[in-house]
Amino acid sequence: MAQHSRKAPSAASTRRTSRRVNDSVIGSHIERSGGRHGRHATGGDERGARVDFSDGRRSRRATRGTIDQVDVGAQSGESDAAYARRRGRRSYAEEIQARSRRLRLVFLAALAAVVVAVAVVVGAAAFFFWSDSRLSLGDSNAAEALVAPEDGAASFALITADLTTPTSASTTTDEAYMAVRIDEGARTLTFIGVPATIAVEMSDGATHPLSEARSVGGDAELVRAVAALLGVDIAHFANTDAAGLAQLVDLVGGVPVELPEEVDDPRAGIHVMAAGQQTLDGDRAVTLLRAANYADALGTQAKMRALFTVNLAGRAIAGEGLAFPSVVSDGAAAVSTDWSSGQIIAMGDALRPLTEATVYADVVPGRVVEDDEGRETYEVDDEALAAMMEAVRAGQSPESSEGNLANVDRSLVTVEVRNGSGIQGAAARCGELLTSDGYEVASVGNVDDGTVYPETLVVYKDEAFEIAAKAVVSDLSAGRVVNGGDFYTFDTNVLVIIGTDWIG
Repeated sequence: MAQHSRKAPSAASTRRTSRRVNDSVIGSHIERSGGRHGRHATGGDERGARVDFSDGRRSRRATRGTIDQVDVGAQSGESDAAYARRRGRRSYAEEIQARSRRLRLVFLAALAAVVVAVAVVVGAAAFFFWSDSRLSLGDSNAAEALVAPEDGAASFALITADLTTPTSASTTTDEAYMAVRIDEGARTLTFIGVPATIAVEMSDGATHPLSEARSVGGDAELVRAVAALLGVDIAHFANTDAAGLAQLVDLVGGVPVELPEEVDDPRAGIHVMAAGQQTLDGDRAVTLLRAANYADALGTQAKMRALFTVNLAGRAIAGEGLAFPSVVSDGAAAVSTDWSSGQIIAMGDALRPLTEATVYADVVPGRVVEDDEGRETYEVDDEALAAMMEAVRAGQSPESSEGNLANVDRSLVTVEVRNGSGIQGAAARCGELLTSDGYEVASVGNVDDGTVYPETLVVYKDEAFEIAAKAVVSDLSAGRVVNGGDFYTFDTNVLVIIGTDWIG
């Protein structure tokens, strides 16, 4: 039996079939007539009319024989009434159009979010770039001497300031140096005042005051000298001047400080500030940082500089939201540093609030002496400094190695004062000062052997009074502690022998 294969329909046949199906489908298409009024006006000639959709693209696809718009189909087991209700709620085309609108809205919302995110990132990048460019070290070579700390470890920074002002007399404290140990994890800051008149050996092989380091080898020379003196690596460096400090103070609306005694130093500035709570503007802040007319000149000065720095930072980071970044940006021109603005903001957030952080402050132990040319220099007590830095590196108070001198009950310490300087009245003056500090001064007079002592000695024999002898040195801002053993004869807890180095 012969088999006949079915002949494939022609393209014209396919299009005619498609047009008939489209004519009978209910959807969003619109019946249009070409030349005659209505499809039936031709007496049933289907080629005289065409069916089109409201969308031109769909119309062209229907003409080509593609059908993609159909009526709502009935679901299995669905009653006629349920089908009619479902069909009556919204046409299939309307549901598709609504879904399309929702998708467009979602897409536009996502696009808007991306645009906003990109704008924020670009804005933040521009902010940090602008701030960092103003904070940069510029032509300073300090970065050559900086050593990055280990991740998560405490680090040391060197903060310097040129406190010279156009209206103030030049002093030996115009250059201010502070080494700061920063422990963000323990939220602890330790400030070590470094006198600018310390004599150190520098890269040229000669010994200079620390204040001359920049003239020898720039900021890198200063960083290396301080690092060698303290026995630590310096990770960060920051520098400013009197005008920059005044700008920062005014930027944060003033800095509150609690002054332990009156500040009245004509060499520091024209401002006199009473003891107690003060809120300093820029000019008064510079006067405070320059002042050195305290009973414990360098020790109190170091504590005042540390207190001011902490309170200034506290005011800067106290604001919410963008307040702190704004201060960083606005104050960037006043500071030269290797810290980026992002690092400063992160550090501020880690230490916030500074009122609850632990803050220690002290000065490199030593004393002021005069060199052969009559210039004041600061002679470091190497043994005491080594003990101090051991405590500092361990995160302890810089005074913990020698007991806390502030806890010494001066009223229980008896002192004998002998004048070995050859300057008349020196013993009486020293006795008055120690009495005003609370010590019980048993007697004053001259040394028995007629020797002129080049340095002041504070002598103890009983180990229990070593801390008392150190307290005397601290209160006099002069002297070297000596374990007298059997070499000295006295009946008090401490013997003070005044040398030519003591300035009463």
